[in-house]
Amino acid sequence: MLRVRNHSYAPYLEREGRLICPMPKPNNIESNKTWHANLKAHERLYYHQTLASVRGCKRFMATTKIPKDSLDFQLQSRYVHSRDYFPEKVDFVLQVETCQRFPQTFRVLRNTRDIPLEQPELIGHPLKIGGLKEKLSPHSVKLINSGPHTQLVNNGYSRQPADGNFFRY
Repeated sequence: MLRVRNHSYAPYLEREGRLICPMPKPNNIESNKTWHANLKAHERLYYHQTLASVRGCKRFMATTKIPKDSLDFQLQSRYVHSRDYFPEKVDFVLQVETCQRFPQTFRVLRNTRDIPLEQPELIGHPLKIGGLKEKLSPHSVKLINSGPHTQLVNNGYSRQPADGNFFRY
Protein backbone atom coordinates (compact mmCIF):
# COMPACT_ATOMS: atom_id res chain seq x y z
CA MET A 1 0.00 0.00 0.00
CA LEU A 2 1.38 3.36 -1.02
CA ARG A 3 0.19 6.53 0.68
CA VAL A 4 0.16 9.63 -1.55
CA ARG A 5 -0.25 13.13 -0.14
CA ASN A 6 -3.11 15.24 -1.43
CA HIS A 7 -1.96 18.55 -2.94
CA SER A 8 -5.45 19.60 -4.00
CA TYR A 9 -7.64 22.19 -2.34
CA ALA A 10 -10.28 19.58 -1.34
CA PRO A 11 -9.48 16.57 0.87
CA TYR A 12 -10.21 12.93 0.04
CA LEU A 13 -13.21 11.93 2.13
CA GLU A 14 -14.92 9.36 -0.10
CA ARG A 15 -14.76 6.62 2.55
CA GLU A 16 -16.06 8.86 5.33
CA GLY A 17 -19.07 10.41 3.65
CA ARG A 18 -20.22 12.40 0.66
CA LEU A 19 -20.77 16.01 -0.30
CA ILE A 20 -24.38 17.00 -0.96
CA CYS A 21 -23.26 19.90 -3.14
CA PRO A 22 -19.70 20.70 -4.28
CA MET A 23 -17.34 22.88 -2.30
CA PRO A 24 -16.23 26.21 -3.85
CA LYS A 25 -13.27 25.79 -6.15
CA PRO A 26 -10.78 28.38 -7.35
CA ASN A 27 -11.16 29.88 -10.82
CA ASN A 28 -8.71 29.33 -13.66
CA ILE A 29 -6.94 26.23 -12.39
CA GLU A 30 -4.30 25.25 -14.90
CA SER A 31 -3.21 21.64 -15.02
CA ASN A 32 0.52 22.42 -15.11
CA LYS A 33 0.47 24.72 -12.04
CA THR A 34 -0.55 24.21 -8.47
CA TRP A 35 -4.05 25.40 -7.60
CA HIS A 36 -2.83 28.23 -5.34
CA ALA A 37 -0.20 29.71 -7.67
CA ASN A 38 -2.09 32.88 -8.73
CA LEU A 39 -4.25 33.35 -5.64
CA LYS A 40 -3.89 35.92 -2.89
CA ALA A 41 -3.47 34.80 0.71
CA HIS A 42 -7.09 35.35 1.74
CA GLU A 43 -8.31 33.50 -1.39
CA ARG A 44 -6.03 30.54 -0.64
CA LEU A 45 -7.41 30.43 2.89
CA TYR A 46 -10.99 30.52 1.60
CA TYR A 47 -10.60 27.76 -1.00
CA HIS A 48 -8.33 25.39 0.92
CA GLN A 49 -10.39 22.84 2.86
CA THR A 50 -9.04 20.69 5.67
CA LEU A 51 -10.44 17.40 6.94
CA ALA A 52 -11.99 19.10 9.96
CA SER A 53 -13.49 21.97 7.98
CA VAL A 54 -15.22 19.63 5.50
CA ARG A 55 -16.51 17.39 8.30
CA GLY A 56 -18.03 20.41 10.04
CA CYS A 57 -19.52 21.83 6.86
CA LYS A 58 -23.27 21.50 6.26
CA ARG A 59 -22.59 20.28 2.72
CA PHE A 60 -20.95 17.10 4.02
CA MET A 61 -23.11 14.09 4.89
CA ALA A 62 -21.23 11.59 7.05
CA THR A 63 -21.76 7.83 7.01
CA THR A 64 -23.72 6.08 9.74
CA LYS A 65 -20.56 4.30 10.94
CA ILE A 66 -19.31 7.34 12.83
CA PRO A 67 -19.73 6.74 16.58
CA LYS A 68 -22.20 8.99 18.37
CA ASP A 69 -21.48 8.00 21.98
CA SER A 70 -19.06 5.92 24.06
CA LEU A 71 -20.96 2.68 23.43
CA ASP A 72 -20.56 3.05 19.67
CA PHE A 73 -16.89 3.84 20.21
CA GLN A 74 -16.38 0.64 22.24
CA LEU A 75 -18.35 -1.48 19.78
CA GLN A 76 -16.01 -0.38 16.98
CA SER A 77 -12.89 -1.29 18.96
CA ARG A 78 -10.62 -4.12 17.89
CA TYR A 79 -11.67 -6.26 20.88
CA VAL A 80 -13.58 -9.43 19.92
CA HIS A 81 -15.26 -11.23 22.81
CA SER A 82 -14.97 -14.71 21.29
CA ARG A 83 -11.28 -14.32 20.38
CA ASP A 84 -9.67 -12.47 23.31
CA TYR A 85 -9.67 -14.48 26.53
CA PHE A 86 -7.95 -12.24 29.08
CA PRO A 87 -8.18 -8.70 27.71
CA GLU A 88 -6.57 -5.65 29.22
CA LYS A 89 -8.66 -2.61 30.11
CA VAL A 90 -7.31 -0.71 27.13
CA ASP A 91 -8.46 -3.40 24.65
CA PHE A 92 -12.09 -2.31 24.97
CA VAL A 93 -11.37 1.15 23.55
CA LEU A 94 -8.34 0.44 21.32
CA GLN A 95 -9.32 1.22 17.73
CA VAL A 96 -8.15 -0.49 14.55
CA GLU A 97 -6.54 2.69 13.26
CA THR A 98 -4.01 2.77 16.08
CA CYS A 99 -2.95 -0.86 15.68
CA GLN A 100 -2.37 -1.20 11.94
CA ARG A 101 -0.01 0.59 9.64
CA PHE A 102 -2.50 1.00 6.80
CA PRO A 103 -5.98 0.56 8.26
CA GLN A 104 -8.85 0.07 5.85
CA THR A 105 -11.73 1.64 7.74
CA PHE A 106 -14.10 4.49 7.04
CA ARG A 107 -12.04 6.99 9.05
CA VAL A 108 -9.61 9.26 7.24
CA LEU A 109 -6.81 10.32 9.59
CA ARG A 110 -4.56 12.18 7.14
CA ASN A 111 -5.20 14.00 3.91
CA THR A 112 -3.72 11.18 1.85
CA ARG A 113 -4.93 8.63 -0.65
CA ASP A 114 -4.02 4.93 -0.40
CA ILE A 115 -2.91 3.37 -3.66
CA PRO A 116 -2.57 -0.43 -3.65
CA LEU A 117 0.71 -1.71 -5.06
CA GLU A 118 0.81 -4.56 -7.54
CA GLN A 119 1.68 -7.81 -5.81
CA PRO A 120 4.17 -10.01 -7.68
CA GLU A 121 2.78 -13.37 -8.67
CA LEU A 122 4.47 -16.27 -6.94
CA ILE A 123 3.41 -18.87 -9.52
CA GLY A 124 6.30 -20.97 -10.81
CA HIS A 125 8.26 -20.97 -7.59
CA PRO A 126 8.88 -24.32 -5.91
CA LEU A 127 6.84 -25.13 -2.88
CA LYS A 128 8.99 -25.07 0.21
CA ILE A 129 7.82 -27.07 3.19
CA GLY A 130 9.76 -26.28 6.30
CA GLY A 131 9.50 -26.94 9.96
CA LEU A 132 10.36 -29.75 12.28
CA LYS A 133 10.35 -33.37 11.14
CA GLU A 134 9.18 -34.53 14.55
CA LYS A 135 7.91 -32.87 17.68
CA LEU A 136 10.28 -33.41 20.57
CA SER A 137 8.55 -33.84 23.88
CA PRO A 138 10.05 -32.01 26.88
CA HIS A 139 9.21 -35.07 28.97
CA SER A 140 11.40 -37.38 26.89
CA VAL A 141 14.14 -39.15 28.82
CA LYS A 142 16.63 -38.69 26.00
CA LEU A 143 16.53 -34.90 26.28
CA ILE A 144 17.79 -34.70 29.86
CA ASN A 145 21.35 -33.86 30.84
CA SER A 146 23.63 -36.86 30.98
CA GLY A 147 25.15 -37.93 34.28
CA PRO A 148 25.41 -40.89 36.67
CA HIS A 149 21.96 -40.38 38.25
CA THR A 150 19.66 -40.20 35.25
CA GLN A 151 16.86 -42.49 34.21
CA LEU A 152 18.96 -43.70 31.28
CA VAL A 153 21.48 -45.28 33.61
CA ASN A 154 20.22 -48.62 34.81
CA ASN A 155 23.02 -50.13 36.84
CA GLY A 156 21.77 -53.66 36.45
CA TYR A 157 21.57 -53.77 32.68
CA SER A 158 23.93 -51.11 31.33
CA ARG A 159 27.38 -52.56 31.93
CA GLN A 160 30.09 -52.35 29.32
CA PRO A 161 30.68 -55.70 27.62
CA ALA A 162 34.48 -55.38 27.63
CA ASP A 163 35.27 -54.90 31.32
CA GLY A 164 31.88 -54.79 33.11
CA ASN A 165 32.08 -51.15 34.21
CA PHE A 166 29.01 -48.89 34.23
CA PHE A 167 28.27 -46.71 31.25
CA ARG A 168 28.85 -43.01 32.06
CA TYR A 169 27.32 -40.58 29.57
